[in-house]
Amino acid sequence: MHKAAPASTIGIVALLMTARLAADGPLDHDEVKRLRESGQILPMSQVLEAAYRLRPGQLVEAELEREHDGYRYEIKILDAAGQIHQLELDAANAALIRDSDR
Repeated sequence: MHKAAPASTIGIVALLMTARLAADGPLDHDEVKRLRESGQILPMSQVLEAAYRLRPGQLVEAELEREHDGYRYEIKILDAAGQIHQLELDAANAALIRDSDR
């Protein structure tokens, strides 16, 4: 019998599939793992918790981007009304940097 993947696993897969550096090409899964293990970025589960507190809904896409001052997660969430919200969160502490609707 096939079981559905938990939401946290789907989020991690989404992150790894779309992780990229702004100008330097894609981040591979080893780089993402190294950043997580070194504490430079939070686990995706913590980032999603913060994002869902701001904008409840369903994860559409997650990207990890390198910025001049560190790393950022770009999170897209589909709400119950069918609207997509785009959030930028600091990857080190999940602080809101930008909300496309605010």
